Amino acid sequence: MEYYILKCYQEAKNRCSDVDQGFDRFEPKIKKIVIACLVAMFTSCAEIIFTMLLLPKQLWYCIGIIILLIAMVILISVDNKDQRNHMDKYVDSHKKKIEVLDEVLESKFQINNKEKIEELMNIYQEYIDKETSKEKKRNSIILTIFSVFAGVLTISFENMGVIGIDFTNWLYVATFLLVFVATAGIWIYSYTFFDTLKRKYELMTKDLKDLLLLKY
Repeated sequence: MEYYILKCYQEAKNRCSDVDQGFDRFEPKIKKIVIACLVAMFTSCAEIIFTMLLLPKQLWYCIGIIILLIAMVILISVDNKDQRNHMDKYVDSHKKKIEVLDEVLESKFQINNKEKIEELMNIYQEYIDKETSKEKKRNSIILTIFSVFAGVLTISFENMGVIGIDFTNWLYVATFLLVFVATAGIWIYSYTFFDTLKRKYELMTKDLKDLLLLKY
């Protein structure tokens, strides 16, 4: 039932021209830049991995690292600038979105009081908490792996002569760690642009909270 409510709300928002969502909140030119940055970031990660495997001694993966860092800086800058420049538009769009939500809840599901809205929020929150718990477990594993790699890099750098590797080989291993961290960062940041079920529920819960504040 809660998913059907969400689906009806999404359809109503899509029909409303005053509500901007996801990539649609960007102007066409900015949207192309955002997509290009995301593509460049994932492509550069692939380039780093392949060149490290095929040409480990020629340092071609440094090109991918430079492109990756540049794309990340551009993406964050463009996103922040767009939010500052269109703050009024986002505020108006959010108000209209709450009006659409209120209309959907009342007209289709007869959810028209504070108690029913809070009950619906709790249902969404249960799913969110369950998924968050799973993510924490995955993140703890990633953090553990990262900590192990960081420790290995530190020890190996301090004892390069003892273990018989030169600086180039150490840099090779360090770049693998950088790719790991960068890929995780890209996924976390780009997650805000995509509509996973958990994110849909999070946004729905947020809108329901705003509806409570405005109406009750």
